[in-house]
Amino acid sequence: MIRALWTAASGMEAQQLNVDTIANNLANVNTSGFRKARVAFQDLFYETLRAGGAAPVGPLQVGHGVRPSAGQRSFAQGATEPTGNPLDLAIEGEGFFVVSVGDITAYTRDGNFRVNAEGIIVTADGYVVQDEGGGELQLPENARDISIDADGVVTARSGTDGSVQVVGQLKLAKFVNPGGLEAMGHNLFQQTEASGEAEEDVPAAEGFGRICQGFLERSNVSVVEEMVNLIVAQRAYELNSKAIQSADEMLGLANNLRR
Repeated sequence: MIRALWTAASGMEAQQLNVDTIANNLANVNTSGFRKARVAFQDLFYETLRAGGAAPVGPLQVGHGVRPSAGQRSFAQGATEPTGNPLDLAIEGEGFFVVSVGDITAYTRDGNFRVNAEGIIVTADGYVVQDEGGGELQLPENARDISIDADGVVTARSGTDGSVQVVGQLKLAKFVNPGGLEAMGHNLFQQTEASGEAEEDVPAAEGFGRICQGFLERSNVSVVEEMVNLIVAQRAYELNSKAIQSADEMLGLANNLRR
């Protein structure tokens, strides 16, 4: 009977983590470039009460509950939304923008870019967006009519003579297993052993996505799907709590037996 208490308790803890993950997905439903996550579970070890005999009789075993085994993130394409801002960029297809966060190279699908005081294209948090050579994209003084082609070439008109200048070219990175990337917050990911080494190239190269200027990629969270998952997780939590209650009542009956 004690086994049932701990087994059901592990189920409640697992579903609490499931609800936490779903809540985070729903909280970021309007976050640009956000990728929804889910938790994978696995059963715990089994106690063998009786070894298996001749077929078709198998062993008599009882499990000890569940535990989270991994966090999985979906990198399916999110919907794109027109903004009219020339520095808002969306990737149509595979790839991540490459940004510098101090000494760390990070990756993002959030193309909500802007220009800092030095004329350098940066993320919303001020991190430098890298060009194809790993440097920065610095616009000319008093730049206007900024244009970014599908292949990531950035051009702008100079404020002095109005001539068109090529600022540089964006680069993208992709991974064999993007689900293995580690979320850093601020819409950024970093490389891990599970994700593999980054493969870098310019946009529209073979296997890489194209740049859409004046658009932002929204979260790939489906509100309806997450609400259904939330209901299922809540019911599973309730069922595990009922199992604890039933085991407790049975223990109470056994405790109150009289000769």
